[in-house]
Amino acid sequence: MLTNLFRCRRRVASAALAAVTAFTLITGCADDPPAGHSERLQKAAGVASFKITCTKDLWNRTKPGRVNANSHEDAKPHGLPGAAGKRGLVEITLTGAQLVDYLKILEQDISGGPGAQPSIEELSRRMYDAIAPVVDRIEKGKPAAEVPQAVVDDAVVPASPASSPS
Repeated sequence: MLTNLFRCRRRVASAALAAVTAFTLITGCADDPPAGHSERLQKAAGVASFKITCTKDLWNRTKPGRVNANSHEDAKPHGLPGAAGKRGLVEITLTGAQLVDYLKILEQDISGGPGAQPSIEELSRRMYDAIAPVVDRIEKGKPAAEVPQAVVDDAVVPASPASSPS
């Protein structure tokens, strides 16, 4: 009888250890979300539209449709004219709700949460890092002069004043 009691306890302990291990594997060891992520999602939810310019490949590999295809079926990349188009850049316009979904998916890939795709962590981080400061500049209750736009292309040179001869 004492032997049966020890076997029973051993089985319970083994089952508990297996459950904890399974839970850890399923949920992953996710890092904390980027600073300001929650506030960023609230701002993103309040915009009518948001444009992203990037390569078609970057969009296709990080696009939100891989989780909820119905919410992003109308967010199709459109080729750009001129030199930008020749370099493979496309423009995607998202609604605020779509942007919220997209930021959540990018954050999952960055933090390693459930549903993360570790193989594209760097791509997701680059996209998130380009979008975040644009969303952060949005001011609630202040109409934007134009649709907010994030450009994910390091070859784009920002406009700067001409240097004066010294």
